[in-house]
Amino acid sequence: MTPSTLCTRVFESIDRLAPAYADFLERLCEIESKSDNKEGVDRVCDAVVREGRKLGFAARVCLQEQAGNVASLTCDAGGEAPLFCLSAHMDTVFRKGAFGYPAVRRDGNILRGPGVMDCKGGIAVALLVMAAMKEAGCAGRSLRLIVMSEEEIQCILSGGKTLEFLRAEAKGAEAFFNLEGREPGRITTARKGIIRACMTVRGRAAHAGDYFEGASAIRAAAYKIVALERKSVRDGITYNCGMIEGGTAMNVIPDECRVKIDVRIRSEEEYRSAMAVLESVAAKEDVPGTAASVEVISSRIPMERTEANVRLFCHIAEVCRAYGFGEMRENASNGGSDAAYTTQMGIPTVDDLGVIGDNYHSLQEWCSLSSIAESAKIIAASILEWPC
Repeated sequence: MTPSTLCTRVFESIDRLAPAYADFLERLCEIESKSDNKEGVDRVCDAVVREGRKLGFAARVCLQEQAGNVASLTCDAGGEAPLFCLSAHMDTVFRKGAFGYPAVRRDGNILRGPGVMDCKGGIAVALLVMAAMKEAGCAGRSLRLIVMSEEEIQCILSGGKTLEFLRAEAKGAEAFFNLEGREPGRITTARKGIIRACMTVRGRAAHAGDYFEGASAIRAAAYKIVALERKSVRDGITYNCGMIEGGTAMNVIPDECRVKIDVRIRSEEEYRSAMAVLESVAAKEDVPGTAASVEVISSRIPMERTEANVRLFCHIAEVCRAYGFGEMRENASNGGSDAAYTTQMGIPTVDDLGVIGDNYHSLQEWCSLSSIAESAKIIAASILEWPC
């Protein structure tokens, strides 16, 4: 593969426009947008849509009642031009004020704050790709950015309506690039799915002085937690009992205990296996007089490693070698993402092509501002070199 003149022009545009998108990212992250903060997520959506319209892109906004609104921006090359989709999510995991004020801090090339890597940095990368390619000429390729509003909570506020929007907007795409934060030298072709479940254990209340008259739901839950956690397998299904709620007072035998569980799976077969384990553990009477049930709160399908995903990865890896971005390795992630749903649709999909950074989901989250341009170049070249 020989670097093309068009790619050279696009790269020049990216270098010139990148500082503006570093500033845009900083402004975007100053808008605090935890998944259940509809007002904040909607403000992010409005800012993205305004930027897209300023660039001349067609915008489609899908209003939501409880979840944040979702939107798409399209740079249409017209006719039968193939469509390439970019996607990132606007919501974060942080409560308002968690980072203090100002929430975002820039230190040279490093930006720190809520969502700088996960995943608002991906929005900045996508807009830079689209702005630069439009300016330099899209070579008969249509581009679409889809911004999601409740990725961190598996789209439960909308009842899956935001996922319906994602599927509709991505339908017929040649390739789909999900722009979660990236690790240098790695591109993700597979991600685990997630089951979030609540196991409720019920027992019999009694005074602590009459210990043997009661049946402790917390004691029974403890057996079940150990049983589940012991079934976790490295590089396989994992069961994390992350939250426990139960009891009313220290001198009362607890008659109820709830355990919230995060289960990670790699395939639909593992989904069925994990559900069978949850049901089996719930059914066992670990403490006489207790009983348990399990309810699925939400679930996200896995992004399975498909031939289509591997084909797109191999293409990007070849582009990276040809254009001097180094060797890329195929990666499988233990975290879930919306990329699972375009994979399920059969669209060649890769993930983790946003900004370089680390410590996401923590108060130390950061990203490299210079990586905005590098990621944009990798994506732009991969789209322009894709055989259509």
